[in-house]
Amino acid sequence: MPKIVLAKEMYQQARKQGMTFSELLAIEAPSTHEGLDAFEFALMERDINLKKDTVERFYRTTEDSILFPEFINRNVRIGIAGLGRFDLTLDELIATTTTIDSGVYESVTAEFDAKKIDFKRVTEGAPFPTVSITTDKATIKLAKLGIGLDVSYEVLRRMKLPLLAIHMQLIGQRLAKRHVAYAMYNILNGDGNDNAAPATQAAAISYDALLDFFLDMETWESTVWTAKTALLKTVLKLNEFKDPLLFDTAKSGHIAPAFGNNLKRFNWTETTLGDKRLVAVAKNAALELVKESGAELIETDKVIDKQLEKTVISTVLGFSRIFTDAAYVFTQQ
Repeated sequence: MPKIVLAKEMYQQARKQGMTFSELLAIEAPSTHEGLDAFEFALMERDINLKKDTVERFYRTTEDSILFPEFINRNVRIGIAGLGRFDLTLDELIATTTTIDSGVYESVTAEFDAKKIDFKRVTEGAPFPTVSITTDKATIKLAKLGIGLDVSYEVLRRMKLPLLAIHMQLIGQRLAKRHVAYAMYNILNGDGNDNAAPATQAAAISYDALLDFFLDMETWESTVWTAKTALLKTVLKLNEFKDPLLFDTAKSGHIAPAFGNNLKRFNWTETTLGDKRLVAVAKNAALELVKESGAELIETDKVIDKQLEKTVISTVLGFSRIFTDAAYVFTQQ
């Protein structure tokens, strides 16, 4: 099979089809080498060595430079998926993902009218007890979350590709934390449609208070509890969570669960978002992730043309609350 001619327009083509450049390559120029995907195969065909070469190697020819934005994108994606084991991730908050072509999304909310549930025996001819579900269209706006890359080609060109990959992955991790922070903002404050998560009255952290918090979330069963580091320390220092017969934190390094819920750190320190709040989330009902179809992480044209100064690595997404009470907030006194 002849080697495919790469062109800048392939990024636009991939975006229109709602896929990555790598996914488009898998269709247009699939790998014929076992163990390599289409992008890796394209690198091998052009003698680009990701372990030894510098950034300058991507600019030997115009066609080679077409692959550089995807090199950056792939490493940023690795970073986005690579948060630490103690950190709250987007996957632990999201029930479902919807992809759209515009920046505005009309979500559908449902309300179960529990007052109409009646399990008395139904007499002949009488209507069955019903559960009423009402729908109401609510609009949310997608936001562009990004990190500016202030670097020139002259600085980058002699950098080894493995080192650049590490930096891009760290940027991806930082971007992932911004995603989580935006999701948490929507849980704590609502998505703009008066649907912030309900909260307890402020109380001191104690085992009894947390037990009440756990049992008071009746409609949904939480799957994760999350808080900032200071509050997590207070919880984990309770005598009930230090019992060596129940938990092996000191031995294994695993954080003790709280009433069967994973305890995760909401690792966002730049603002007061989440301060003195412990949030219980039912993953299957709390949030819908809405993202833009085919949105690129890096500004492709700038990278190909060596205009790297002040380029932005970004995503376009938003969150819709599915059920308001599928998240519950403990407020620390």
